[in-house]
Amino acid sequence: MSLKKQALSGVVWTFINLFLTRGASFISTVYLAKILGPADFGLLGMIAIFIGIGTTLIDSGLSASLIRSVDVDEKDFSTVFYTNLGLSLFIYFCAFSIAPYVASFYNQQVLTDIIRVYCIGFVISASAAIHTAILTKQLEFKKLTQYQVPATVISISIGLILANFGYGVWSLVWMFLVNQIVRSIVFWYKTNWRPTFVFNLDKLKKHFGFGYKLTLSSLLNTGFVNVYNILIGKYYAVDILGYFERSKTFQHYIVSTLTDVVANVSYPLLSKLQEDKDRMISVFKKVMSITFFIVAPVMLTLSVLAKPIFLLTLGGQWLEAVPFFQILCLSGVLYPLHFLNINLLKVLGRSDLFLKLEIYKRISLSIIILIAFQFGVFGLLLSTIFSSIIGFFINTFYTKQLINYGYRKQILDLFPFLLISMIMVSGIYYLYHLCENLTLMQQFIFPLSFGFVFYILANYFLKSKPLFEILKILKSKKL
Repeated sequence: MSLKKQALSGVVWTFINLFLTRGASFISTVYLAKILGPADFGLLGMIAIFIGIGTTLIDSGLSASLIRSVDVDEKDFSTVFYTNLGLSLFIYFCAFSIAPYVASFYNQQVLTDIIRVYCIGFVISASAAIHTAILTKQLEFKKLTQYQVPATVISISIGLILANFGYGVWSLVWMFLVNQIVRSIVFWYKTNWRPTFVFNLDKLKKHFGFGYKLTLSSLLNTGFVNVYNILIGKYYAVDILGYFERSKTFQHYIVSTLTDVVANVSYPLLSKLQEDKDRMISVFKKVMSITFFIVAPVMLTLSVLAKPIFLLTLGGQWLEAVPFFQILCLSGVLYPLHFLNINLLKVLGRSDLFLKLEIYKRISLSIIILIAFQFGVFGLLLSTIFSSIIGFFINTFYTKQLINYGYRKQILDLFPFLLISMIMVSGIYYLYHLCENLTLMQQFIFPLSFGFVFYILANYFLKSKPLFEILKILKSKKL
């Protein structure tokens, strides 16, 4: 299969994977939110930073190094496998030890047991990391999708059963653990790769040299992203953290899914093209325009229609989360630009620049949060928009130096889609208020239908390239 067909196939199967597996998980958590309520999700939000740090440290950027490296062999795979497994055991020991102190910090003693059980998933996840990296490197997205389905179905079933039997937050914990267990079993059973008794220090130094900078960058990102959870969890009621955690999770699910459909394929694809710089730059610009073309209108639309969405899906007990979600959706408009600009640095092997960008962004975010905290929880929420805008200018600094595609050119290329999206969402807002006396479903469907038709027709008549690229992908056969 040609590289182009592999890429198109990857897009389709990544789309299926994300919208079936993630979609099923998302729908199940929506149902669970109706049963459990804000407090249970607030408890899980309190340990989000530890979950993020553990996940980051286990991989150490080594899988990304395997995917982008041109020449790798069994020594590379086995060395990284044993490294990941050893790190996961060490991290679990650390998590187990500090669990009582975390519980004391939040004055929620149940967190001790939650952390100690939840973090077992770190070890289980590490055992299948190499299998995932190999399939990703080979652009085998169809297999990645098929292998994930059993884990999704079984774990969701377990979570829903436990929730209905009154297990509260533990239904979320066991849903995660079962997913990791089943997923690992399936990947080991279905893939041919097995570790050999080989550990090569030179190979470790090679991948660690690239990966440790990504790890430090991810740790900075994880720490600062979750500082909102820490501040809200410490100084506000657990329900407030529950509203924030669910809003952030819903927003991130939507924006990351839309972005990952293209971006997950683009990383191994661009890595294969790194020797052909002109072609790589062309593909990078195309990926960015397609992703922003999809994400911008979706996030703006969700921000306007947040109230009927929450009432239809979660019910009245979650109504206070609506302004949280609206603000976070606005901050998510630029998410694909952040992701793709820093992803380019990984493709080009410049993890050093990746780390520098994270340091600059976290310094600016620290200043923003210090100011925003004085204005309460909504001040913190609004700071996510400011940090997103500032982060865009920082993330594009090295993109300009490396491929001469900085913030000015990106804004000029993408502004037409943003402008059409803003006109579209103005119409949606007006129509939504005209429908206030109708049923909740009608308040959602009528404005959404108008927005979709307007956006497609406007881009069709303006001959927007991303629209026709997407149509070409949809028409492609033999995927």
